[in-house]
Amino acid sequence: MPATASPPSSALRIGALGAIALLVVLAALVALLAGLIRQRACAGTSSNASPSARAEQRLPPAYLTLYRQAGTRYDVPWPVLAGIGAIETDHGRSRAPGVRAGVNSYGCCAGPMQFNLRNGPPSTWQRYGVDGNRDGMRDIYDPADAIASAAGYLRVLLRNAGGNLSQAVFGYNHSQAYVNNVLARARAYAGLTDTELTGPVDDSTLMTRCASGGLDVPVGSANLRVAERVASPRAFRTLPSWALAGGSGLGAVDARLYDDVIWVLRRYHLRVTAAREAGHRTHGDGTAVDLAPADGATQPVWDASAGRLAQDLGWTPACARSGTRPACPLAPAIQFVGYDGYPSHGSPRTCRSGCPAHLHVSWASPCFGSGGLSPPCDRVMAFATPRYGRATWAPR
Repeated sequence: MPATASPPSSALRIGALGAIALLVVLAALVALLAGLIRQRACAGTSSNASPSARAEQRLPPAYLTLYRQAGTRYDVPWPVLAGIGAIETDHGRSRAPGVRAGVNSYGCCAGPMQFNLRNGPPSTWQRYGVDGNRDGMRDIYDPADAIASAAGYLRVLLRNAGGNLSQAVFGYNHSQAYVNNVLARARAYAGLTDTELTGPVDDSTLMTRCASGGLDVPVGSANLRVAERVASPRAFRTLPSWALAGGSGLGAVDARLYDDVIWVLRRYHLRVTAAREAGHRTHGDGTAVDLAPADGATQPVWDASAGRLAQDLGWTPACARSGTRPACPLAPAIQFVGYDGYPSHGSPRTCRSGCPAHLHVSWASPCFGSGGLSPPCDRVMAFATPRYGRATWAPR
């Protein structure tokens, strides 16, 4: 007759409960540390940046407080709000028409942040205006309402631009000179050095990593059936560390394709396994990337990310052995897609035993095919991401 199992002792039950409690505490500690690490990474670069001496000297104290409060409330960089306020109305101190009453000399915009009252319907103010001080009114001339509204609008613009800060500011006022001026002032207000102030301001990682609301923020649609010939800047641009599989190493692409690549990574949840590098056919001029899913290595994940991108770019199983036109009806900005069915490329479905699974995408350029490192081509083709097509930017 088999022995019957005895009930667990009180000591065992207490030990199990203690282990569970320890796991809960550890999980909470990990979450807390992750939050602290994120706050530390974002400190001084985003909504919680400390104002510089220049900001303390040049911004009215009430406006500085409102900028910082709005930045925290909407999780956007308050120095950028201050940069916008400085250029639009000198933080409400301008005596030009439309700042305290009426509309500006263009007949459209009003208030310290110069919201458009006349476009639409709905106008930009009607769409994004909020009661910032909760007094029961939305007053375009009230700094508390106007600055909070601008913060909410900037948050939308950042999301639509995939976290690219310069694109978001361009959405606020369609002028590259305006963008440069706003970001230069923002860097000054955030207490950055003169060297940093003279550096590139486009998509500054000091201000976008946290302001974008996460690395994989939702991004707008792109018209992959429209391509633009882009001639400048003829340069290479380093991808952010999050964009690279494993988050380490260096990866660069043609600067004119940077926004296309970032859009692809965010839209399809992919990461780069190879960018510009020597000894890798078609990768030498920075117009090609190898991609893998960011969310795992199972076949369903591949089908939902890399496979979907391949299909959206014009790849089909029937044309896979070629990967190029005319066999594949590729998007006009794309030269070659290597995926399932192309030798040594593809998902785990086809890549086995020494074939690292990846999706290869090459953008079209006259220099296609270089294996050794080479300078940027004189022109490339880029598809209509929100940067080029401006399809998802909200009207000002």
